[in-house]
Amino acid sequence: MVLYALFGNLVFAQEPKRVTIVPTKPVPYSFMILPPPEYDHEYEGDLAIKMVDTLGELYVLCMTRNPYMLACSLQNSRSCLVIMVNDEIMRKRGWTTGLLLRHEIGHCNGWSGDHPGQRYLLTSTHWVPEKDRVKLPLDRLERADKIRAGAPQ
Repeated sequence: MVLYALFGNLVFAQEPKRVTIVPTKPVPYSFMILPPPEYDHEYEGDLAIKMVDTLGELYVLCMTRNPYMLACSLQNSRSCLVIMVNDEIMRKRGWTTGLLLRHEIGHCNGWSGDHPGQRYLLTSTHWVPEKDRVKLPLDRLERADKIRAGAPQ
């Protein structure tokens, strides 16, 4: 991911202080996942997001193997790295990237990994049916595939 490539060295410049894990359940709007209000805001430090394609990659990068984990974060005093599986894997488990990112940013803001004060997600507005989601136009996807394959632009 570009953000990670640009900021990867900065993220690891200091030894991380915490690693947090996001648990999952199949019905997110009836599950406690939200951070307490004091941690539920944008992160002011240097935030990097690393997306991975498999749970195996996630387990290695987060240095733990938890069958419920879909994301983790590493923080120090000035930066935070969020590592997440791709959206397709999250949705198969009943979650969205936005919701898990909100949870992880709570950890970036200082919320501890034992989740004190965790709040319920009381609405299902974070989940939109496939047919209603914003999608990239097919021609853009095809052009991006050609670029990825090394074809001239």
